[in-house]
Amino acid sequence: MILLVDTNPLLEQRLKGESFPKGARARATEKQTTPAGYGAHMARLARSINEDARLMAFLGGDAGERYKKLMEAEGIPVVAKTIRDETVERLILEEKNRKTTIETKAPRLTREDMVDFYDRFLNEAAAADAVVLAESSDDDGADEMKLPLVRYARRLSKPVIIIANEEDDVEEVKEAKPFGIVVDRDVLAAKLNKPIHFLGEIVSALDVLYGGEIPLILVTGSERGSILCARGSYYFAKNEEKGGAFDAHYAAAALAAGIVRKYDAPTVLKLAHGAASTEGDADFADLKGRMNKIDVQQMEV
Repeated sequence: MILLVDTNPLLEQRLKGESFPKGARARATEKQTTPAGYGAHMARLARSINEDARLMAFLGGDAGERYKKLMEAEGIPVVAKTIRDETVERLILEEKNRKTTIETKAPRLTREDMVDFYDRFLNEAAAADAVVLAESSDDDGADEMKLPLVRYARRLSKPVIIIANEEDDVEEVKEAKPFGIVVDRDVLAAKLNKPIHFLGEIVSALDVLYGGEIPLILVTGSERGSILCARGSYYFAKNEEKGGAFDAHYAAAALAAGIVRKYDAPTVLKLAHGAASTEGDADFADLKGRMNKIDVQQMEV
């Protein structure tokens, strides 16, 4: 089982109509309410590739209750840490020629909320085979939980996958010892304060920044494809098309699935690369077809 952790879940309501003029009454032709955010998206991907997953999140108020009920109606178990403030709600007004997005304020997280979350996390992580931490999207204290959660999981000898960002302190990340990282090429460039254009420069950047201390590192953001560093060996997966979409959170969930299934490095890269370039709703048969088309080569470094 993969434990997915999202400290910033949200409930999304989408209204579609021909027009929503300001100051006037309008009629929606379609309404849809769904749990959203990185955790929900990863959980749906895990379900679509037949991987057992559980989602853990802060949830509060009526929006939090609806989020949990809707996720569980999709067959995805939710472990909720109840908070006082309301879970974020996002309203999307889709007109014929434009889209307007409105979000409520992010809930406040108290120190007690975070301590309780750590306690629940330890219990849930103990029963998991791998853990994936979604990237925090708000400055509400949730982002400071990332590395402590990594340390707690590693204390239980559980592999943890995280998404790297420019604000991360590389030395603290290495000290926390996540098993895997998904990092964009631009993040590497920002860390080194110089542009990175070629595959060899990516390899050099990983060596300078992480020094071989992270077992799995998936580098995204190149038009040519993705690079997986697996315990010092490098593999390259070529994009089918240049400039295609690549979802880092889908990649992270797929890395965890590859670890749970004990895939070898090339197959892990195929799974992560294929999953990250889907819409997230493809079933495993579709994904396997995509994986069979991905050319993975071991790099000479």
